[in-house]
Amino acid sequence: MNLGVGYRLVAGPDFDLDYRRIDAAASRDPSGSEAALRRQVVRAMLDLAAGKSDGHHVLSYAPGKGDLRDCVTAYLRVDPQRPADYRLVFRELGPTAPGEFARRELLAIKPRRGQNNIYAHVCARLHRHPNDRQPGLDRFDGWREFSGGLATRQAELDAKRAIAHAWDGQQPLRSSRPLLVGAPPRASSPSQGRESVGIEASASEPTGHPAAPLLTPPGSQRPRSLRPSPTGWPGRGG
Repeated sequence: MNLGVGYRLVAGPDFDLDYRRIDAAASRDPSGSEAALRRQVVRAMLDLAAGKSDGHHVLSYAPGKGDLRDCVTAYLRVDPQRPADYRLVFRELGPTAPGEFARRELLAIKPRRGQNNIYAHVCARLHRHPNDRQPGLDRFDGWREFSGGLATRQAELDAKRAIAHAWDGQQPLRSSRPLLVGAPPRASSPSQGRESVGIEASASEPTGHPAAPLLTPPGSQRPRSLRPSPTGWPGRGG
């Protein structure tokens, strides 16, 4: 753990939409499983921002599945008595300037199991074809000691975070904006559409309906076409 270390969270409209779907379902049934999932998402985000969590493990590459060697997954456990059933995936990013907080780009919240898996969603959002290795991500290779133990897994997370922070090629998507976890509720209007995501920022376990810090600035438009990141290609089609 990196207790005492803070991170600036950034995210884009796709992550915004993931959260809004969960939030809407939770609002319809405040005592149901979706409400529990919403609380877990909020808690995971607060822990990632505070440096209390570095995620569970880094992702990998497999042909047909995609190359996400620069991404980390955090598990979300709706029922504490059962295995984790959702994943939150993010990327480590360096600070925008010396002395500023490093960033964590939130990419997706999706079920852990199923054909339309987290790799498919994240590769699409990063404009990476599932059969391609991303040349820039070779720098994350070379770790061969992972055996499933907590200490070894944490060492891998630490090593790959250091690589990401030192690499100028690791940049957020152009659509990503700061996520103000800890901001007070903001007034909303119909014209804002899907521009803010509801996240509670209490330091204690969040309860009730979350407040709404800003995800993308009011009046901003989602780009119609996004330039691929430095490590990715757009889908090739066919």
